[in-house]
Amino acid sequence: MNKEIEIRKAKLSDIPAITRIEVESSNTPWSAKAITYDVTQNEKAYVIVADKNGEKVGYADVWIIGGEAQINNIAVLEEYRGKGIGDAMLSHLIEVSKTKDCRLITLEVRRSNKAAISMYEKHGFITVGIRREYYKDNNEDALLMNKDI
Repeated sequence: MNKEIEIRKAKLSDIPAITRIEVESSNTPWSAKAITYDVTQNEKAYVIVADKNGEKVGYADVWIIGGEAQINNIAVLEEYRGKGIGDAMLSHLIEVSKTKDCRLITLEVRRSNKAAISMYEKHGFITVGIRREYYKDNNEDALLMNKDI
C-alpha cells in the first residue's frame, strides 16, 4: 500500500469528510448524526479514517461488544479504490479487535460486491450465512461473514 496513507482513529473534525465518503459509497448511507454519534459518543464504536496527504479518502466503523467485533462500514472514495486502502483499514480493524480481546469478527456484505468479498476472504473471513433481502434499497441479499481471531 502507498506509504502516503495514514490510518488513524477518527475525530470530530473528520465527520464532514466521513459523511461525504459514506454518501458517495452507499445506496443507503448512514446519516451525519449516526456517524457523529459513533465518533464522539458510542463507547462500543471504533471509527478510523484513511488520510492521504490531508485528504480523507476512506473510513471504517466497527462496534466491539461482548468479545465480538461487528464491522459496520468500510468505504473508500471511488478514485482511490483498488489501491489497497480498504485492505489496510481492514487489517487495522482486525488488529484493534485483537487488542480488545475479541474472539470473532462479523460483517455483512452485498452478495454482488465481489471486490469486498475477495478482500474479506483474503483476510480469512468465511461465509457463514445469508441475510435474505437485507439491503432495503434493492432487496439484495447480504452474505454474513465471520473471522475467528
